[in-house]
Amino acid sequence: MDRDTLSWYETHSARYIERTDSFELFNGLEQDLLMFAKFLRSDSIVVDLGSGGGRDARLLAELGHKVIAVDASMALLRRCLGAAGPMRRIRGVNADLLALPFTHGSIGGLWACGSLLHLHRHEIPAVVRRCFEILQPGAPIGLSMKEGHGSERRGDGRFFTYTCTQELQGWLLNAGFERILISGPSRNDWLLAMAIKPQMP
Repeated sequence: MDRDTLSWYETHSARYIERTDSFELFNGLEQDLLMFAKFLRSDSIVVDLGSGGGRDARLLAELGHKVIAVDASMALLRRCLGAAGPMRRIRGVNADLLALPFTHGSIGGLWACGSLLHLHRHEIPAVVRRCFEILQPGAPIGLSMKEGHGSERRGDGRFFTYTCTQELQGWLLNAGFERILISGPSRNDWLLAMAIKPQMP
């Protein structure tokens, strides 16, 4: 995430959470997350990349998984962990997507809803490959990005990259994922990709 985008989230964390912290504001998103959760083994360690206010992390924890909430914004991460309250199944890691601090094959699932879209296009393939590396064999990734063309710097300073089904599939295939399923666009032009890291031969 570039400096201007991160600065916006640091400054406007309360406003952002108010706009995004309820599944009711995003028709179909809760169902998408529950579909992803069906691919998880019981009691998995799941990374929520770009966890924001913790909406998705809390649901995954309620389903019985250990969740690592990852966000580059310390302001958002504090609010995420605060909202979790006494729920001990969520811990936080302040990290950028370009430098994920996890060992190879250590993670049982990875959910990235709307987080990779803040990367520049040339950065995304390496991040998807890194996600592949840290996942355990047989573990799923759920990746959601907004459909569209090109990229833009919005008036508020945030940077956005848009994609299409073919490009999204290519990133996952080239990283080594299999059983790729892409649905959408839905939820105002959002694509959802589910894929699995192959089992060891």
